[in-house]
Amino acid sequence: MFLKTSRSLFGALSGALLAMAAAAPGCGAKSGLRAPDGGPEDAGADRFVPRDCTIDADCTTDDLCAPQVCREGKCAPADPVNCDDGDECTEDSCDPPTGKCSSRELARDEDGDGHRGPRPGFKPGAPGACGDDCDDTSAKAFPGGVEICDGVDNDCNGIVDDDMRYVPAGQQEILVSAGPHRQAGRGGLVWNQNVYGVTYTGEQANWRNYFKGLGRTGTTDIPETPITNVAGTTFTGPIVWTGAMFGTTWEDRRTAQNYEVWFNRLDAKGNKLGPDVRLSDAPGFSLHPALVWNGSEFLVAWDDTRESSRRIFGQRIDADGKPLGENQILTLSAWNAESPSLVEGERTLGMAFNMGPAMGQQVAMRLYGPDFGTPSDLITLDTDSAVGPVVVFSRDRYVIAWEKKNVVPGDAIWGATVSEDGTIIVPARRLTSGSQFARTAALLSLGDRVLLVWSQYVSGNYELFSKMLTTGLEDLSAGERITQSGGESIGPLAAFGPEGDIGVLFSDTKSGNWQVYFSRLICTAGR
Repeated sequence: MFLKTSRSLFGALSGALLAMAAAAPGCGAKSGLRAPDGGPEDAGADRFVPRDCTIDADCTTDDLCAPQVCREGKCAPADPVNCDDGDECTEDSCDPPTGKCSSRELARDEDGDGHRGPRPGFKPGAPGACGDDCDDTSAKAFPGGVEICDGVDNDCNGIVDDDMRYVPAGQQEILVSAGPHRQAGRGGLVWNQNVYGVTYTGEQANWRNYFKGLGRTGTTDIPETPITNVAGTTFTGPIVWTGAMFGTTWEDRRTAQNYEVWFNRLDAKGNKLGPDVRLSDAPGFSLHPALVWNGSEFLVAWDDTRESSRRIFGQRIDADGKPLGENQILTLSAWNAESPSLVEGERTLGMAFNMGPAMGQQVAMRLYGPDFGTPSDLITLDTDSAVGPVVVFSRDRYVIAWEKKNVVPGDAIWGATVSEDGTIIVPARRLTSGSQFARTAALLSLGDRVLLVWSQYVSGNYELFSKMLTTGLEDLSAGERITQSGGESIGPLAAFGPEGDIGVLFSDTKSGNWQVYFSRLICTAGR
């Protein structure tokens, strides 16, 4: 699977290892697959068919949120149960089997610092936000905090580590997927204030997903823990931290040898908090899940071929791990969209993805409301041999980076920026130069600037580099080499860590086959 030349290296990983590695119903409403414009695909399914009756008791219904009464010998809809409690900071719903109302907090204090994060779609502290915490995943970030170099916006001024930059620590790469794995591939990386939570896939008898907790320098603080243990092959996916627990999603083929997307929550030690939750049920493969936590719920996007072409679907999941509504259609069939990258902005969700013929060699973007609703028009960023987009939100704009193939003098990392109203601010431009090949980018937002990490071909193999960019995609620093592995270092992920560090997770062949490694950058004065 992995015996590829360096030119096709990324394609092998993303296509095999790394790739394979909804709106909630209202009170009494029926839910169904939602189309991109927010309407049901079969509106006729909810039409009311009256029945004969003599008394109200004849008009029984399975949906007690939408009761019926007997009028002139026919069952007719009565007033639905009104669950609106008048609090804009809660989402109210009615349970059809019981007719009882319940409320879900839209603004939560996950990190326990006494400040709630804003409800989805609101700026912290804005009217109606219900919370003012700019980063509810970290107790070190809250209005009035003191800024230090720790990878956190401590004072909530919109800038992480004001005027600081990050340089390679110069440490030896740390093998993460140690043990009997014949080969392995990285999945996700996030810091939870105590350890880096890492997900990866490893091959023994077959492929399984694993969690491991790493200390600041990559030491194993929490031993390898299986996430999946099923008969079919499983491949890894991203991981997020809410301030109280991890969430992770992946694809596996435990059912009918068909890959479907699954989700679960993990405690701070990596132990599952419940049974795996199946998100997709499609006749074709469901692949490439992306995941965000928006302060009150998890949002997952993936692509599958349940229809004639590849489309991207989404699913909302509450903090207790329960799906909210059904899968939502996020792209049109004509786009042939796949490989989503998902991030939360201030008012919108941004999703970058591949699309078009020839294995989706175009990069585009679409914006949505906080719950995958109200989609924007298609935002096309690059139509010429562009693959592997990643997206972050930096203060007032989305920053997107991708790999562009077949350009002179060789492959390169390109980027663009888009406003929250869908306007392209900085059109596609080249971000790396001076190398025969460059690929597999990662981005990390610092509010007023972004960090780019990528894989560059140098001295006969791929090594990782990093540099700082303005939000206008101008260089703030020169590229600095992170790894000295001598193998093929590709597929970087970057995450803020402790004491101003940035952890970097990647796949590498330095041990002779593909394994997962860790390195880091450290905070220093000056941009």
